[in-house]
Amino acid sequence: IFGFLISREAYNTAVMAPLFIALSLSLGLTVFLIVLLIDCWGTHCSLGEGILHRPKTLLGVLIAGVFYFVLVYHLTHLYFTGRHGVEYFILAGGGVYTVLFWGGYLFLGTILPLLLLYHERFTHSRISIGFASLLTIIGGFSLLYVIIIGGQAYPLNIFPGKEVISSGFFDHAAVHPYTPSGWEIMLGISGIAISAFATMLALKLLPLLPRSLADADIDDTFKD
Repeated sequence: IFGFLISREAYNTAVMAPLFIALSLSLGLTVFLIVLLIDCWGTHCSLGEGILHRPKTLLGVLIAGVFYFVLVYHLTHLYFTGRHGVEYFILAGGGVYTVLFWGGYLFLGTILPLLLLYHERFTHSRISIGFASLLTIIGGFSLLYVIIIGGQAYPLNIFPGKEVISSGFFDHAAVHPYTPSGWEIMLGISGIAISAFATMLALKLLPLLPRSLADADIDDTFKD
């Protein structure tokens, strides 16, 4: 949908589809890792390093994949002269959107998680893996906010090359201010809370996870 919105200069690009797919995969895997770590900690289930190594490595690949598509997205926009304005708005002069892009997505959501996942000092720590997952979620939502809200906040260029008289109703050449209301914040929090409660209830009542995820038990299963 966003890739075909030609009226918005921040959108209208085919890279939107793989970008959102990679982002959804990375966010889904981070939630899986957090649930797995919390459940094994709460139930004292043995969690082997070999089992944890696979999704941890995959998460790093997905984070790098999202960064690649974000890089391609901005480089292609910078290639088009008509989109230099929206790129300057997002990358340099967009206020909260610029802060969320560089600080929220790039630093907190990309650089720090990759450091925690691959640096020799942190890669074997489960606390680091959980913290990297949380940072990836923060970075992912920061990127979504920049793309969805920031892309619509940038003013429409309805008549390119023409001088248009503004009426004062944010119909031309004006950045649309947006502040989430209390109802919107409560709606988002309640949705996450209901999902977390349903997941915890399902894990408690249904045998969704094995009793042991130790490397030795997994190896014996594969041998059988």
